[in-house]
Amino acid sequence: MKKLLIVGGGGIGRKHIDGFIRTEKFLVSVCEVDQNKIQQLTKDYSFEYTFSNFDTVDLSRFDAVLIATPANYHIPMAKKCVLAGKPFLIEKPLAVDLEGVDELIRMVKEKQIPCGVAYTRRSVPSYKQIKELVDSGVIGEVKMANFYCAQDYRKYRPDYSQIYFAKKEMGGGILRDFITHMIDLAQWFIGRPEKGYGLRANLVFGDAIETDDSAIVIGQFSGKLVNFYCNGFQKPNEFTIDIAGTKGNLKYVFVTRSLSKILFADNDSGQWKELCSFTDEAQNYYYFQAENFHCLLENRPHNFTTIEEASENLRFVLDVIKSSDF
Repeated sequence: MKKLLIVGGGGIGRKHIDGFIRTEKFLVSVCEVDQNKIQQLTKDYSFEYTFSNFDTVDLSRFDAVLIATPANYHIPMAKKCVLAGKPFLIEKPLAVDLEGVDELIRMVKEKQIPCGVAYTRRSVPSYKQIKELVDSGVIGEVKMANFYCAQDYRKYRPDYSQIYFAKKEMGGGILRDFITHMIDLAQWFIGRPEKGYGLRANLVFGDAIETDDSAIVIGQFSGKLVNFYCNGFQKPNEFTIDIAGTKGNLKYVFVTRSLSKILFADNDSGQWKELCSFTDEAQNYYYFQAENFHCLLENRPHNFTTIEEASENLRFVLDVIKSSDF
């Protein structure tokens, strides 16, 4: 059993706790400043240790650390892990700005610390299958892609106005938070983000947040053109990816939270061939990621976003923010 410290016991931290415990490969401890959250977590889960102050935790007790705090805390906490020689997994986005990012990359390289950034979809079977299909050349050379992702975020996080999502300095909002998932997939499937432009707005959430609830972004990834559409207020929970290549197209469709499909077409008949379908993935994202992290710790193949990739993602987002007028 790997001894793991999870830092942050909020909504995302709880998902990580559940995923890692379910693997039965980790002995989990938690660090959370809010004592009410600690009390609730200890009612629901069994921990080896609980802590309230990360700065005073002796990291030598643990095999690895997972950082699930708001993004403005990520870099200093990751640096502490590096200095202690501990592998770590850091929640996305990597940070809220570029301060300290290059130094963290340098430290990780110098000390050769195994680590990754927690963009969950890279650990999920359906998205791994898309990556394999793209790399196989079945659709030829990818030239364009479209990512359509929208849901009523308030349904899934009723506390949305009280958490990081509502705060710019914590890396919240549709552009800083949601769309970075899609940018990460575009990096993985297509190539490096080179330049981007966008429009973003607070169309529905109003004074409940200081961030955006909607955004449209266009970008260039290794010379290819990519579009991102996302909002956090619509009622249907939709996620579709269209990837256009020189020989054909792939389409990923999130049908329901219990079913997703990958489709293929190489003609204009209007008929799409179903290549594969996947069931019950949505409730297992964090379990898949925990298993993937165990692979990283065991020096086995894994699919985690690197610190360098996450920094490119962040730079792209910051460029888009500059280009928008919100």
